[in-house]
Amino acid sequence: MQSNDYQSEQASNSSQLQTWFDAQQDEIEVAYLSSKNSYQQSGWGSTPERWQFARKLILKAVNKSGTFLDLGCANGLLLECLMQWAGEQGFYLTPYGVDISLQLVELARKRLPAFATNLVVANAFTLQTPMQYDFVHTLLEYVPENLHLEYLRRLLEQLVAPAGRLIVSSYSSRSRGIIPLDIETYLRQLGFTVEGSVIAQEVDGWILTRVAWIEKVL
Repeated sequence: MQSNDYQSEQASNSSQLQTWFDAQQDEIEVAYLSSKNSYQQSGWGSTPERWQFARKLILKAVNKSGTFLDLGCANGLLLECLMQWAGEQGFYLTPYGVDISLQLVELARKRLPAFATNLVVANAFTLQTPMQYDFVHTLLEYVPENLHLEYLRRLLEQLVAPAGRLIVSSYSSRSRGIIPLDIETYLRQLGFTVEGSVIAQEVDGWILTRVAWIEKVL
């Protein structure tokens, strides 16, 4: 009886988690696919100049050429920009991307046709791949808060290559009054050793982006 109760509880938890992921997918598709604008399809509602200021700092975590996996890649705009910006700094990034939305992945494949096979539809939380990556980039909102530690540990152990880096970002939204999470402090609270961190802060003090990264020790 206890075994049956446990199995029922596990099934219920799994069903609730899937419902959460389904809701996230619906929300993303409504927000991102309501426009033909490439920036909005990547979750950005301001100018290209502010996009660069808010996203280019992710490259602070990139210390060499290599493979770069973007979890929640949307329409591939961030990957495309990171490749370009990295090239300007003398690094070459081979892009890989994952998104829960088929429609967004199809847009990413059109944007990066030479790397179409590197862009797949999957849930970042359950993702399994045959390889590891030099850099893995994620946001924390892809999983419920109670699963953050499990999620990050799995990414670091299974997806990040030895001597590679797990890069965690948090974005703000002025229009919705959302401030970014203090990623560095949060990761330390979860027990991780933070290799570095950076912020994109506007002249009025508003923080657009926070980024921190963990290095996988050999």
